[in-house]
Amino acid sequence: MTGNQEPAVNKKDFSLTFCQVISALSVTILHTNSFWDFSADEHYWFAANIIESIFYFAVPVFFMITGITLADYKDRYSTKTFFKKRIEKTLIPYIVWSVLAALFMLATGVLKPADITPVWIITSVIWTNNIITYYWFFGALFVFYLLMPVIASIKKEQKLTVFKCFIIIIFIINVFVFFILRLLGMYPEVIDTSGIGLGNLIFVFLGYYVYKKPPTLIAKIVIYILALAGLLVHMIGTYQLSIRAGHIDELFKNYPDFPSVFFGLGMFILLRDIAAKIEKIGWLKKFFEFLGNYNFEVFLLHWFIINITDLIIKADKHSLVYSLIFPLLIYAVIIPVTWCLRKIPVIRKIVP
Repeated sequence: MTGNQEPAVNKKDFSLTFCQVISALSVTILHTNSFWDFSADEHYWFAANIIESIFYFAVPVFFMITGITLADYKDRYSTKTFFKKRIEKTLIPYIVWSVLAALFMLATGVLKPADITPVWIITSVIWTNNIITYYWFFGALFVFYLLMPVIASIKKEQKLTVFKCFIIIIFIINVFVFFILRLLGMYPEVIDTSGIGLGNLIFVFLGYYVYKKPPTLIAKIVIYILALAGLLVHMIGTYQLSIRAGHIDELFKNYPDFPSVFFGLGMFILLRDIAAKIEKIGWLKKFFEFLGNYNFEVFLLHWFIINITDLIIKADKHSLVYSLIFPLLIYAVIIPVTWCLRKIPVIRKIVP
C-alpha cells in the first residue's frame, strides 16, 4: 500500500505476524552470536560483528508492532481490560520465568544462596535484566504499557500529527543530546539499564505512523537508502572503534540512535513488503502463521534452551554454524515444549 491509504490495525494482519516471526528468530540469532566475546586477534569476531549488525533490527521492529497493536486499544476494550491482559500475557510469564531462571542458576552454581538478598530482590524487580539479561526488553514494555492509556487517549484525527512531533523530538534528543554526550564520554549509562530509557518510545510512535500512513514509493527509496546507511555506520563504525579501543565500543549500539532507527524502519517496511508476497502463497503463509503462535515464547524461553544446551554440549560458540543453525534448533525445541505446556491447566498461563 502507498499514498494515503490507512489500514485499520488488525491483530490478524499477516504482515505483522511475519514481522514478529522474523524478529523472534533474529533475537535468537543475536543471542547465539559471539559478538560480545570480543577478540581483535580472532577472525570470528569480524563475522560476529556483521551478524550482530544485520539482525539488530529485531527489537526495534518488535517495539514498532507493540505501538501498532496497542495505540488504539480503546477501540477494542477498556483500560481495565488492557491492564488485565498485559498482566496475564506479559507480567505473570515474566515473573514466573525469572524465578525459574533464578532457581536454575542456583542449581548450577551460577547464583549463590547468599546472593539473594533484599537488595538483590528489589534490584531484580526494578531492572528486568538482573536475572536474565535478555529480559531487558520487558522493562521497555512495562514503560510502554504504563504510558499507553495516555497515548491511546489522543484523538484519532490528531494522532498522526502528534506522533510525528514525538518522533522528531525523541530523535533530536537522542541524536543531538544523548549521542553527543556518549561521544564525549559524559553519558550516564544507567539511564538505559533494563530498557527503561524513554528513547525507545520512538519505535512505538514510528511503527504506528508508517502503518497508518504507508510511505510512497519515493519515500520508500529514501528510507531504504537511510536504512542501508544506518546498517553500514553501525557495522563499520563499531568494528573500527572496537579494534582501535581493544574492546567493544558501544557508541552505535543504542537502539534510539540514528543507525538503529533508520535500519529498523527500513527493515519493518521491507518485511511487510515481503509478507505481502508470501501471503499469496497459501502453504507458506500457513507456515508463518503457525510459527506466529510461538513468538512470545521464543523471547521467553530461548535463554533456558541456550543455557541447558551449554550444560550438555560443549559447542564451538564462535562458529558460524552455531550462530546461524542453533537458533533454528531453538525454535524446534520451543514449539513442542510450549504446545505441551499449553495443555496443562494453570501452567498454560505462563506460555500465553
